[in-house]
Order: sequence, then structure tokens, then C-alpha cells
Amino acid sequence: MKKIFIFLLVVPILFNNCASILNGKVQKNISVRTKNSKSVVYVNDTKQGSGRSVKSKMKRDGGVKQIRIETEGYKDQYIVHYQNQKSPLHILSWVPFGVLFYPPFTDYGIKSFNYKKEVSVREKLIPIKIKNEDDKYLFVSNTAFDIDEENLKVRKIRHRSLKKNKKNKFKEVDSNSDKLNFDNSIFTDALNEILVNYKYTDTTNTIFKSKTNSAYLSATIKELDLQHVYQSAARRYMSFVKAEVTIEWEFQDIYKQTKYEKKYKSLSGEFSYNYYSSDAVTLAVKDAISASFLKFISSNQVKKLLKKGKQQESKLDIINLKKGNTIQSLPDAINSSVTVKVKEGHGSGFKISNDGYIITNFHVVASSKDDINIIFKDGSELKAKLIRQNEELDLALLKVDTSFDVHFNIPNEKSYTIGEDIFAIGTPKTIELGQTLSKGIISGERSNQEVQLIQTDASVNNGNSGGPLINNKGDLLGVVNAKLSGFGVEGLGFAIPAELILKALSISFE
Repeated sequence: MKKIFIFLLVVPILFNNCASILNGKVQKNISVRTKNSKSVVYVNDTKQGSGRSVKSKMKRDGGVKQIRIETEGYKDQYIVHYQNQKSPLHILSWVPFGVLFYPPFTDYGIKSFNYKKEVSVREKLIPIKIKNEDDKYLFVSNTAFDIDEENLKVRKIRHRSLKKNKKNKFKEVDSNSDKLNFDNSIFTDALNEILVNYKYTDTTNTIFKSKTNSAYLSATIKELDLQHVYQSAARRYMSFVKAEVTIEWEFQDIYKQTKYEKKYKSLSGEFSYNYYSSDAVTLAVKDAISASFLKFISSNQVKKLLKKGKQQESKLDIINLKKGNTIQSLPDAINSSVTVKVKEGHGSGFKISNDGYIITNFHVVASSKDDINIIFKDGSELKAKLIRQNEELDLALLKVDTSFDVHFNIPNEKSYTIGEDIFAIGTPKTIELGQTLSKGIISGERSNQEVQLIQTDASVNNGNSGGPLINNKGDLLGVVNAKLSGFGVEGLGFAIPAELILKALSISFE
């Protein structure tokens, strides 16, 4: 009698686990449907094959499998697959003891669940536009998360069995940007990584940035929807994440003047928590950013703006300036140098006429054209007006309502030699250091987009931009352009030759 009782107790349990026992550890012949015959399919980074339909095998381990699809010329696609279907073998849990026990036994072991036999990519392929030789380099100007509370969503979505007439059940979860722990470095790093991958940035850090060969991108995330999708199956909590972002893009020229802006909404692929762990959310956001970038960079307007080529400056009418006494010494040169103060910083400049005209770099005033102030050697300050600019050469002509007794003379021809001692005058670092003199030599001449530049080892930084480069007599040799000194070579500075100023700005003297 005791043996019969044990038999009646143990056999139902064995039948209850038939699916787990009889189902294999690996499910084979799972078809991954792609969008292209050249697509290559990877499951958890293991290559499965290539083509429009790739036969794959996946372990029955209760984990969400990460599928990556690579297609040459297109952005990678990410989808997931998991065990959400009961194995037909679970029917053995009902026979023959289903008639004796109610409710009948059900096998909930990991191996008792199957993968759906086919999984397809739902999103369209997004073409990649790689930078070519005729395109400008791109650099990151600014990135930001600027999301109102109503535009930030973190949702939990229960993915129920995919039976007919059953819809997904959505459950909203209150959240905010603090809970997400996103900082702006994620966005900046993602965008810089994208520019490197698609060849848009200068990884050697050796180019001279100019209006003809470089531009900037500014991007702001305005909406973010994180979708945490989960399903309770095989008594395991299987989940993945998707991200939808709305990004406001700006294409800016080398002076960070906005030339085109457009907003795009993009959805990421699916990223498995089982495979990527805590990185899944970040990867989903980065994938959505990448999709948005490719839409922006492929627009016709941006394609036009990306093209290199000599920019056509509008023809300027000649402006006649009044000549006064010109500089005869280094002290005169220092007194004729100025600090150019703008909203977001400062640069340098110098007097060139009796009737209040001043030269500086255009990049110094480009972002603050209507709010420019000049600080003189004696500490006095006057508001200046931007009269004209030459964006090709990075030069600007300013005017203040006063007169200058002494000013620099602008030469008509080259008047310097390599190895000559020179001085740079400017306002490095802070306004309190105005009219600082630094000594060096002319160490060479370089070409930037067919424009000759003077190379020097004199100490210069961003605050020196627009200041004069002079010889030991105070004669003007060039206009310091400290922005160029940051192109990757330490200890070097550059200046625009002074003999180019008159033609570039259409200036003459009475």
C-alpha cells in the first residue's frame, strides 16, 4: 500500500516536469527576418549567418537574447527575442493525471517555454551618410537635456501573450530627470562617438578650423520616453528597454552662428537587460540619438551646408578712415591696444585710425554683435559698433565714438622674416591682464585654406585673439588668432598677416 502511495505521488510530479525534461537546452531553427539580403545577424554577439532569413539557435535559459543586425551602409539594428510560448510538451502534465487532479499540473520550468519560431525587424533601415572629402568636419558646440516634466516619461509596459484580441497593457510610472541619473556628459559622449564613427571629426586634431572646412553641431533633447518592457514567463522576470527621443538640432558655422535647425523624433532599437545589464538604458538612448543624427545629417539642407568650398563674401564698398599719428615705439603700441568685452568673455583688438576704428577677430564678437564694449589702457570703457566683417579671414572692423591720437599703421605688403623677434599684445585669461606683452619669434609660415598665416612661439591664449603682433619698433605685422593655436600643436600661436587687412575689409585712408 505504501509503495502504491509513493508511486501515485512521484509519477504525477515526473509528468508535471515532462516539458522541462524532454525539451532541449537549445532551440534551433529560429528564423530572424531582416530587411536586406546582405544583413549579418548576431545573437549575443555570436554570428548566426547572413541574408533575409537567418536560421539561429538560442538557449532555453529564461534570458532575453540580444539580436544585432549589421547591414553595410546602414545603421545597426537591435531587437530582442525571449521564451514567451509554452512548449506543446506541457500537455503531458495533464495526461493521465489531469483527470485525477484538479487543477491539473502545469510545468513552469525554464525549459518548458519556447521561443517564437520567427522574429522580424520592424524598423526601417536608416542609411548612414559617411563624411567624404568634400564635406566639412563637424565638432560639438553644445548638448543639453532640456525636458519639461510633461515631456519626460518612464513607462513600464507589460508585454502579455501575443494572442488575438489581447492588447499590451501599459502602466505609467511617475518619474523625473533626477531619478534617471542622466547627466549631459552621456549626450556629449554619444554625439562625439557618432562623429568619430561616421568620420565627421578630426581624430588627429591637426586641422586648422576655418569657415570653409569646419562647422559645429548643437543638439538639445526636448522629449524622452523610456519604455521598460517586461513579461513574466517561466517564473523569470524577462525585460528589455527602448527609448524614444525628440532632439532639436542646429547646424552652426565656425563662428557658431546657426544656419539651419530642425527637430526630429527617433526610436531606438530594443536592448536586453539580461545581456547589457545596467548599460541597457544608456545604450538605448545613444541608439535613439544616433538615429536622430542620421536623419538630420541626411537632410538636403544640411547636405548643402556640409559642402566645402570657398565662401562668397559680399562685396564691400570701400570705407575711408581718417589717418592720425602712427605708432613709433613699443609703449605706443601697448597704449593703442584694447580689450574687446562681449557677453560671454573677451578678446583683444587695436586702434587703426584717428576717427575711432578698431580691428579684432570676427570670432571674438560673432555671438555678441549688438553688445560689444571696448576697454582702453587707462581703464575707460566705450560701447562699440560692428561695422563689417570678413568671415573668410576672421576679421572684424569696430567703431567707437571717440578719436585716437595715436594708432597702428596697416601695411600694404609683407614686412617680416622668419626668425625675427616679435611681440604679441593682448588680454590673456582675465580683463585685469589687459595689454599684456609677450615675446617670441616668427617661427614659420603656414597655409590655411589658401590663406597664409604667421606662426609664432609667443605665448598666446583665447583672450589674445584679435590683438596685434608687432616687431620691436611697434610696427604691425599681424592679427593674433589664438583660436587657431588650439588645433593640436602645443606652444604655437598664429596670426593673420597685417597686409591682408585693407583688402579683406575694403579699407582705405584719407
